[in-house]
Amino acid sequence: MNLLVLGINHESAPLELREAIAFSTDQIRPALLELRSTGLCSEAVILSTCNRTEVITVGQPDTLSVLESWLAAHHRIEHALLKPHFYHFIEADAARHMMRVACGLDSMVLGEPQILGQVKTAFEQAKTHDAVSTRLHRLFQSTFEVAKQVRTETEIGQHLISMPAAAVRLAQNLFTQLSDCHCLLVGVGEMIQLSAKQLQNAGVSQLTITNRTETKAAALAQEAGARTLPLEQLATHLENFDVIISATGANRPLITPEMVEPALKSRRHAPIFMVDLAVPRDIHPEVGRLRDIYLYSLDDLQNIVSENLDQRKFAAADAESIINDAIDRFVRNEKTRAGQNLVVSYRRQLEAIKSEALEKALVRLEQGDDPEELLTLLANQITQKVAHKPSVELRRLISEGDTTDLITARQLLGLEAEEHQP
Repeated sequence: MNLLVLGINHESAPLELREAIAFSTDQIRPALLELRSTGLCSEAVILSTCNRTEVITVGQPDTLSVLESWLAAHHRIEHALLKPHFYHFIEADAARHMMRVACGLDSMVLGEPQILGQVKTAFEQAKTHDAVSTRLHRLFQSTFEVAKQVRTETEIGQHLISMPAAAVRLAQNLFTQLSDCHCLLVGVGEMIQLSAKQLQNAGVSQLTITNRTETKAAALAQEAGARTLPLEQLATHLENFDVIISATGANRPLITPEMVEPALKSRRHAPIFMVDLAVPRDIHPEVGRLRDIYLYSLDDLQNIVSENLDQRKFAAADAESIINDAIDRFVRNEKTRAGQNLVVSYRRQLEAIKSEALEKALVRLEQGDDPEELLTLLANQITQKVAHKPSVELRRLISEGDTTDLITARQLLGLEAEEHQP
């Protein structure tokens, strides 16, 4: 049985398709039960995030096409619509893929740490619902060990490569206690949503959101635990904020020197950290010339992000090397374990043949049969049963003319020595 991965992610499919086949937390349990009850999978883990949905399981390679159909039917989507976007991995490639995913090497944001927690959660969910057996357990334990090693021995997660993350890190350099600062977010788009999360992660609790459409500002504020401010009141409330991050689609600057100068006077020139993530710019460039204003544009942040991305790429190369070594160990251990199981199975088979023949011989011995004849009969029966299957396979190999397999068979049966006897 092979390790198998069937998936769809941010590189293989657009957002609308990823959304369509995503599993919520509540949907994982019934999906796992369905996979097992229908006999599709003896064990399975479902990993579903905003950027990927994957089924990790054990089976024959043709199971993958069946899983494709199941996944499409489960979400009531035409299989033909999804098929071009699926990817498959088998055995060692499946193990390598899972290790790369857990290390953040397959993420939209290279090296992002959240994915490891998501993989662990998916594994724990599957264990809770009795969907994990020995093979997947070994795979995921090896995966977690490698991810820990990569985080410890490389700098894959130590260089910020998103604009909002870089912005918040700069703010932390300016303010000793960013968590005590009053922060304003202007807009409600993706950049602002990411900024809100970064500020929350930094411990900021005094967060305000303003936007031209107040209902959208209110929705994001509720999600982020923030207050709202009507956009038309922005000028009169600037003095209240230590950090301002703006990213709207406005055609002209929303924050001008004329608005900022009186705010600075009211603050007695306490510094204001500003980040303009908009194109066209939301904050007039002249604002950056004012004393005690620390203004960063997209270009400023891009330089930081580009440098950090280069650093992460170097770290990613080190991570790939660690994964290569781990895969070699994993494959070697799996082969050894499979070989040990084969030896155990073979010895059990021989033991069963011996026990059956011996039991029959003992019965006949009790009935008074001649012991010498019984020993001869016992030896012949065991020889015939042990030799039957190998003899059949040897005749097949001879008829097919497969020289390589015949040489292997000689080695297995210990016949090389006979060839060299006079």
